[in-house]
Amino acid sequence: MSDTIRIFFVDDDEDEFIILEDFLKEIPDQKYSIDWVPTFDKAVEKINSAPFDYDICLFDYRLGIFTGLELIKHLQDNNLTVPSILLTGQGDSKVDKEAMKIGASDYLVKGKIDSNLLERSIRYSINQFKIQQQLLEHEKNLRESEKFAITGRIALVIAHEVRNPLTNIKLALYQLREELNITDQNILLLYDIAERNTDRINQLITNLLESTKFSQLKMENISVNRLIDETIALAADRIELQGVKVIRHYAGDICDISVDKEKIKIALLNIIVNSIEAMEKNMGILSVFTSTKNDKCVLTIKDNGKGIEKEELNRIFEPYFTGKEKGIGLGLTSTQTIIYNHSGTIQVESQVSRGTTFTISFDFASHKPASLGSEPSAA
Repeated sequence: MSDTIRIFFVDDDEDEFIILEDFLKEIPDQKYSIDWVPTFDKAVEKINSAPFDYDICLFDYRLGIFTGLELIKHLQDNNLTVPSILLTGQGDSKVDKEAMKIGASDYLVKGKIDSNLLERSIRYSINQFKIQQQLLEHEKNLRESEKFAITGRIALVIAHEVRNPLTNIKLALYQLREELNITDQNILLLYDIAERNTDRINQLITNLLESTKFSQLKMENISVNRLIDETIALAADRIELQGVKVIRHYAGDICDISVDKEKIKIALLNIIVNSIEAMEKNMGILSVFTSTKNDKCVLTIKDNGKGIEKEELNRIFEPYFTGKEKGIGLGLTSTQTIIYNHSGTIQVESQVSRGTTFTISFDFASHKPASLGSEPSAA
């Protein structure tokens, strides 16, 4: 392991914090930083504050009238994916099983801990947790790909089954108008309404097919940081009008990605515009992050807008599903199609009144650099 491992430690006994800190100092070839809070309430307050940026949590089992198991549950309720180790004063197989059942990564008895055991437990917990998250992400991506493929097939069926009778209707309307030689303006108005709506249905089908089909890509290597800057520039007027603050957290020496630049801009712009529209005027903060994770280029777009209801969150990529009064509901469908067309992934998390986060990943055009730096900036 390299870099500093950040630990969040909760125990009502300060002596335990001192002991744990001494054990960590004895571990060679690995740096640790540890933040300690002595009560359940302070731990909850820390978890609720943003950002909660730790690699692992160590929770004492007994925390007054509460337990460390409740803290693990609180992490899960807040969608914080952090491995947790439960500590207890004495061995108890019932607590051990309960800890594993609720999702703890490991279980340690305080009096039996030494620096070697602590190091192995932390290393094992972090590594296993990463593997679990990768498996869950892979499974989720497979489900999304299957869902996307089904949507595409449905779109093709709709296009075939609707367009044929629609064409017949339009031809019949044209023939009736010609053969009957109608001059009554009221009847002609009805003909115009019928023709306009057949054209509208036909255009809706065309839009649906365009939003769900794979297309030919003009690939080129480009910096993801530059790509985002160019996309944000396209939304500059909206950003200024809404008084949105844009904060960039870019990995400074991240490798290029190979993409169709113009299509990816369309995909990212759909997300950015949705974020701008979801935030209150002069209160919005749009945060954009680039990083490397699991040998992938990861792009994160986060807003502090109104958020999305849980029931709606599972449907936001569906064609014609929209929460906007005048929205068509194909923007994010198109975004997902473009990302998948690039063999990428897209995920979304949201909390009502707290905002929405889109996470997109791409393959690098070449191997990732040995080290990455991140420099935040604001615009």
